[in-house]
Amino acid sequence: MPGLNDKQLEACCITDGPLLILAGAGSGKTRVITHRIAYLIDEMSVNPYNILAITFTNKAAAEMRERVDNLVGFGAESVWVSTFHSMCVRILRKHIDKIGGTSSFTIYDASEQKTVVKEVLKYLQLDPKLYPERAMLSAISKAKEGYMTPDDYEKAHAASGKAT
Repeated sequence: MPGLNDKQLEACCITDGPLLILAGAGSGKTRVITHRIAYLIDEMSVNPYNILAITFTNKAAAEMRERVDNLVGFGAESVWVSTFHSMCVRILRKHIDKIGGTSSFTIYDASEQKTVVKEVLKYLQLDPKLYPERAMLSAISKAKEGYMTPDDYEKAHAASGKAT
């Protein structure tokens, strides 16, 4: 495989079990991963549908997608190249009915979350100085981490009258 050093080539051709590639920025990790995908498809006859390539940013995922398309050609569209977040959203949308939800949910970024909390505080006529949106978002996050339902949260905090 052109453009790969010995260690990179070794990483591309190891096929027994999973492989973790740890390397610094600009060291060729994406090149190794994309060549490994091509190797698995071309040399090992792995169905592209069975390959998942995960990265951290949308930019990196788009770059990896383009490189896989260029290296693999036919069948490349079946390789799942994604970020962690978009993979999780895709799985959740497909299977959310298993937990009683609908696939029409929306995921808010930090700014949108603050806006909603401000709107709720205004609607409930609560003083934002007593209930700062950051504190409310923190309380919501802690409740989610504790797998608390709204009823659980209300019972746990009914005595104090404050979100903690």
